[in-house]
Amino acid sequence: MERTSRVQEIDSLTPEKKAMINRLRRVEGQLRGIQRMIEENSPCGPILVQLSAARRAMHQACIEVLKGHLKGCLTRGQAPDPKELEQLIGALLELAPAGDQNLSEKHE
Repeated sequence: MERTSRVQEIDSLTPEKKAMINRLRRVEGQLRGIQRMIEENSPCGPILVQLSAARRAMHQACIEVLKGHLKGCLTRGQAPDPKELEQLIGALLELAPAGDQNLSEKHE
């Protein structure tokens, strides 16, 4: 049985998936950098700036995953089942900025 290498697996991904993997690897690097800053007793301010940047990067990754899923549904011409649609709406509401949390009240 032939095993494919990790490089071969990544090379076979779509450009969108490769971009997402790269995005997540950058976030992973950011988080390792933050860990190092904490280990080295860096000042609080720069650590918070890096944490905020990592949070924004993860937020954007969430949005890209949702966009890809919705785009796939539209491309295939199929609507998600109602249960899946509720999960997607819930995920979108979770991604909404804190000031927009009243959207969930309108949805219910």
